[in-house]
Amino acid sequence: MRRLKDDIVLLAVILAAPCAALCAWALRPAGWAIVPVLAGLYLAWVLGLVVGWVLFVFLLSLTVDLKKPVTEDKPLSRWIVITIIGLLVRAGRLRITVKGWEDLPRGRFLLVGNHCSNYDPIATVWALRRRGVELAFITKPENMKLPLVRYIHRANFLVIDRDDARKAIVTIHAAADLLERDVVNVGVYPEGTRSKTGQLLPFHDAVFKIAKRAGVPIVTAAVSGTERIKANAPWRPTDVTIDLLEPIGAEEVAASTTKQLGGRVRAMLEEAAGSGRHPGGEEAG
Repeated sequence: MRRLKDDIVLLAVILAAPCAALCAWALRPAGWAIVPVLAGLYLAWVLGLVVGWVLFVFLLSLTVDLKKPVTEDKPLSRWIVITIIGLLVRAGRLRITVKGWEDLPRGRFLLVGNHCSNYDPIATVWALRRRGVELAFITKPENMKLPLVRYIHRANFLVIDRDDARKAIVTIHAAADLLERDVVNVGVYPEGTRSKTGQLLPFHDAVFKIAKRAGVPIVTAAVSGTERIKANAPWRPTDVTIDLLEPIGAEEVAASTTKQLGGRVRAMLEEAAGSGRHPGGEEAG
């Protein structure tokens, strides 16, 4: 229902002016002769809005200082990022279904999951925000070299350097700090990179230190379907499923080693890939 309401408001804003102009011309004598011209102007106007918005964010991204940490939630920056993510979701024609909402803990948590597509964080952020769950992912340095992408830094997204243990620890501490101060939920992929085969890659268990340091539960998200987006978009829609598995409570996180937590998460993801834990689900994208 919330998704439908958002879409209706968006369409009303976009369509109000051109529809009014179209009706005005159509009611005049010989007005229908100009309808194709107006339709072309309308399409050009919508395209201009999208291109203009992307260009605006691109220019904003050039002002981002990656060396300056963002320690507070910035609602405007998050809204801009969510808007761009929404454009990507619609451009990719994603139909996202989320299962296991009832298992989502109250309060902040560390979200971990499998990683098989660049669309994984895009689909996850978009779907969870429908329930008011704010999420910032940890990403690799290469992504921040892209001018448009680097704007996510202002929405609390973090960079982790897997090749420099000292820098990686700094990121882990920064992520834990965001959780401890109740700024935003943090997402990370323990594999560290995308799996091209669909099979889980070895885990970097150090990422589980984030949850241990912050004293928060771990939520495991099994994502499927994103690996087909590249082949389908934009001609065919792609069904994406995000299965939120049973969380690992904060007490268990504190009592377990990072290796034990990595083993537990891997077992959950492998089991989910084999059977799927939640029937049904709620459409979120």
